[in-house]
Amino acid sequence: MGMSGIKIICFGILIGSLGFAQTDSTLIDISEKKAELNEKNVEVLELQSNLSNHDGELQTIRDEIEKLKTYNKRLQDSLLTKQVEIDSLREQQNQVENFKMIVTAFDEDKALTDEILESIKASDAVPENTVSAVPDVDDSEYRTLYNEALNLYFDRDYPASIERFRKLLAMSQRHPLADNCQYWLGENLYSQEKYSRAIEEFKKVGPLGDGNKADAALFKIGMSYLKMEQQSQALSAFKQLEKQFPDSELLGKAQQYLTTQEKF
Repeated sequence: MGMSGIKIICFGILIGSLGFAQTDSTLIDISEKKAELNEKNVEVLELQSNLSNHDGELQTIRDEIEKLKTYNKRLQDSLLTKQVEIDSLREQQNQVENFKMIVTAFDEDKALTDEILESIKASDAVPENTVSAVPDVDDSEYRTLYNEALNLYFDRDYPASIERFRKLLAMSQRHPLADNCQYWLGENLYSQEKYSRAIEEFKKVGPLGDGNKADAALFKIGMSYLKMEQQSQALSAFKQLEKQFPDSELLGKAQQYLTTQEKF
């Protein structure tokens, strides 16, 4: 074999050696890529696992949020119910306070009425030595019937009291006590809350008897209008009382009644 043949063989061996070296390098590179790919797959699996865990946590949080929403709704409903109860209690308290105020005003009204009636009753006493200016009427009998009728009124036997007073007026309208009889007819009706009819009777008082009940009758006309919630008519009656009877002690009481009525 010549030198040329040897060279050719050596070159072939060198080429083959280089080919094997290149193949080994490629295999190593592929192996490294596979390893890297496996690592990435592992990372992906870990991420998926973590995401799955986070999804569970998020669902738990969502569930907690829903529970909180439900609790808040119940709390709001409870607060609304409590507010309604509080408003109801306040309304009841206001009603109680209003009732107390009305009761107080009623007591004041009753006390003032009793005071006036006692004053009028005391002023109605007729001295024993009084002689009637009406010769055809027995003064003693008239006084006796008058006291009986008045006591019937204070006993609240209104029908009997009215009957007696009308009998006395039928006997005489010129007797000094005739205006008293007419006045107490009005009081009988006033006490039964028949205010319109009471006003009609009180208006007849002035011309009768000795006229000492004219201011009281005018005063009770004003009060009757107050009871019917006719303030302007009541005020007119009290102004008339002030004009006609400027010295009447009932003027101050009229103002008291106006103040009392404002509480209702």
